[in-house]
Amino acid sequence: MRLIFTLSLLLLSTLAFSQNNWKLIYENNANGATIHGNLDALISAIQSGASVRIYFNSKRPDRPDTYEEHTSMVKFFTIVNSPQGRFVTAQIDPIAGQTTDFHRNKVLLKENLEWSLIASTTGENDTMVRDVITGEVLNHRQVRWGTKWYVITK
Repeated sequence: MRLIFTLSLLLLSTLAFSQNNWKLIYENNANGATIHGNLDALISAIQSGASVRIYFNSKRPDRPDTYEEHTSMVKFFTIVNSPQGRFVTAQIDPIAGQTTDFHRNKVLLKENLEWSLIASTTGENDTMVRDVITGEVLNHRQVRWGTKWYVITK
C-alpha cells in the first residue's frame, strides 16, 4: 500500500510540475512587422519575470523544402526604448557549433566552436561563431529572420 501511495504521489507531482503550457505571445517577421500578438504584452511578460522561449527557422525562398527549425530558452533580455520605437532583444546561452548535412540526414557538432545569438523583434538578429580554444571570432554577422516568442502559462 505504501508503495502504491508513493508511486501515485510521484506520478501526480511529476504531472503537476512538468505540464508547461507554452503560449505564443508575439511573433515578428524578418522586417520586424508584427505577425501575431502585441509587443507590449511581450514586454510586460518579460518585466514580470516570465520564462520566454524563442522559435526561428532557416527557410529560404530559393529552397523552401530544405530548412532547420530551432527553439531555445532566453537567458538575457534587453528592452530598448528609442526615438524610433520600442523593441526587445534576447540572448540565448552559447551552444556548441553544429552543421546540418541535409543529404545524409545528420546534424554534426563542430569541434571547438561556439555559436551565440541575439534575436530581435526588429527582425535583425546578431550571430557570432567563436573558436573556444583561441577565443578568435570566426564569423560575426547580422541576419534577418522572423521570430516567435513564447511564454509559460499555468
